[in-house]
Amino acid sequence: MKLEKPKSKPFVIALIALGAFAFAFIFSYVSIFVNLELKMVDARFSLRGPLEMEDSPVVIISIDDQSDESTPDRWPWPRSYYAHVIENLEEAGAKVIGIDVMLDQSDESNPASDDYLAKVLKKYDNIVLTGKLVRTSVNYSYNTLIPPYQKFTQANSHWGLVTLESDQDGFYRRYPLGQTYSDSLLPSFAAEILRLYKNGTTGTPLWEDMDYFHLGTLQIPKFDASSMLVNYVGPAFSFPYYSFDNILDDKDFDLREDYDMDTFDSQGDSTVGLPPGLKYSGLLKDKIVLIGATMHELHDNFPTPFLEHHNASGQNVLTEMPGVEIHANAIRTILDADYITTLSIPIILFVLLLLIGLVLLISRKLSTTWGVLILLVLIAAYLFLSAISFNNRNLLLPVTAPLLAILFSYIGFTVYNYFLAQKEKKMLRGAFAYYVPDSVIQDILNNPDKLSLGGEERVISVMFTDVAGFTTISEALKPRELVGLLNEYLTEMTDIVLKHQGIIDKYEGDAIMAEFGVPVPIENHARAACNTAIEMQSKLHHLRKQWAKRGVPELRARIGINSGEVIVGNMGSRDVFDYTVMGDHVNLGSRLEGANKFFGTSIMISQYTYELIKDDFLTRPLDLIRVKGKKKPIEVYELIADIKTKFTDDFIKLIELYTRGVAAYRNRKWTDAADIFKYCLKLFPDDKPSQIYYERCFAYKANPPADDWDGVTTMTEK
Repeated sequence: MKLEKPKSKPFVIALIALGAFAFAFIFSYVSIFVNLELKMVDARFSLRGPLEMEDSPVVIISIDDQSDESTPDRWPWPRSYYAHVIENLEEAGAKVIGIDVMLDQSDESNPASDDYLAKVLKKYDNIVLTGKLVRTSVNYSYNTLIPPYQKFTQANSHWGLVTLESDQDGFYRRYPLGQTYSDSLLPSFAAEILRLYKNGTTGTPLWEDMDYFHLGTLQIPKFDASSMLVNYVGPAFSFPYYSFDNILDDKDFDLREDYDMDTFDSQGDSTVGLPPGLKYSGLLKDKIVLIGATMHELHDNFPTPFLEHHNASGQNVLTEMPGVEIHANAIRTILDADYITTLSIPIILFVLLLLIGLVLLISRKLSTTWGVLILLVLIAAYLFLSAISFNNRNLLLPVTAPLLAILFSYIGFTVYNYFLAQKEKKMLRGAFAYYVPDSVIQDILNNPDKLSLGGEERVISVMFTDVAGFTTISEALKPRELVGLLNEYLTEMTDIVLKHQGIIDKYEGDAIMAEFGVPVPIENHARAACNTAIEMQSKLHHLRKQWAKRGVPELRARIGINSGEVIVGNMGSRDVFDYTVMGDHVNLGSRLEGANKFFGTSIMISQYTYELIKDDFLTRPLDLIRVKGKKKPIEVYELIADIKTKFTDDFIKLIELYTRGVAAYRNRKWTDAADIFKYCLKLFPDDKPSQIYYERCFAYKANPPADDWDGVTTMTEK
């Protein structure tokens, strides 16, 4: 007797569909799914990539480290600096100048500087200053307005709000064109600049309705009730940037001795290929010029959808965007009318119902296997549609709610079909066992005889890392803080080692010992070790930025790498043993880590490792050294970066000159070598290896070594 499949009830089908619809809509507002939706926004920016700007209407004057170093006064600067820059920008033809620096208080130490700036602000009517709204801690609403210093708010002065709000994941994607205060809609920094740029006056009213901000003829679509969505051009520093000191540097302003070139008002010389300065170049003419900080210590850098991006060398890096460039992106979005739009709520609801209907057809007409495959195709098609819509139409389709609708409806219909068919199947949904394969254990399982003591000879690469000055750091922290910081550091470093097929041999406090090529041999063990070391230093650079924001010590690590034949296997007693490596090459790797301190380097490799990786990485010779406890000298090198990494011309020149200098030094040409290293220090004054050789050359020139001098430096410390 053949049993018929029970008939489905339309009422139950409708109930499942409505349930999936309701759950998808409600769950899309749950925090975890809101964050997922935000990340999907970032993913579409990433897929689209940076936009091309042939002639940006906005340029940025950067308050950067170079300017802080070159100016006579350190930050915060006298107000006269801004006044001088404003006058130079006006002479260069800037149409609107926005100063993204809070000037809300007087300069008590230099009142005359305030007067000078006030006089300049009164002279020109195209300057926009900044104010901000401060939230109350009671109901988290804006209740305190901080305008610019009253001396700067004269009849023809202009200012706008720079208050920005991050999304709940801490990223900045939205921009408020206006903010309500005391029943008035106050313009943002960008809105005030656009008023002047488009109309030459701030008489143009700013108002809003449910769907748009209105500024003259500009109609800016809202993303939410209070802001627009910024269509970012690309990652940080996509706009034209000029250092603040490049605008200051004219014949009337003296920078510090090594920087004072009077380049701003230089007319150039075409006969020798010298271009004119910014005053005459036309690069600032009729532009919106924004002045803002990029120095990390000023904490005016923020994560945006392009936080993670590929740099010029193709490496994946994290770069926060200066706040001034967020304003620049908002201005460009409006000027180009390059708005990102979204679907209305009724249309979104219709899309959810349409997708649920498609899932119902799939679940009823197809087998489970084919149903899943077609369902994946449907999801992929929707994701593809969302990417195409964003790329070609600037239309931001919702992702989380539709995918939840597909998921919930498919689960509901599948479960219902299961009960209708009365099939006894176990449906494993999202229940998987997670296995973290341990390479050492796996090797022993494959070769049980390795449980015995002893080992085998193997050519591998060993790496030792240690935190510089860790004792001093540990004394400054409480035990719990120290443990937390150390665990964070060791976790990040360990992940990088494992990523490159290395294994962690042991931790000794803040030190790490790792090997590459054991227990399973890998052909390019030296390259893997070098890639690991470079990525470790890159990750540490990023972590130091985070630690600086948290006010915890910034760790710096020294790394030593050596390659050679070692004994690898289980070492210890009959009952307790450890999988490790031993041999002279292991000890040498440990000594190289410590030798970094003498040369002021971060990564040191031996001549044995160098021979294996010299064609793949940028290195430079450091010295012939005799490490403590060894009689035979070896040559050591500084590992700098992958050979494909792009460097400045000055840095490449430094490496070439430095290498020639080392050759001259080893040939006892003290004067020639000293001249070369002197030039190296002119290019990079903090280059310690050049400084060491420069001092040696002078010492040997005065007191030449014996005829049997072999150029070897004996290290007295581990």
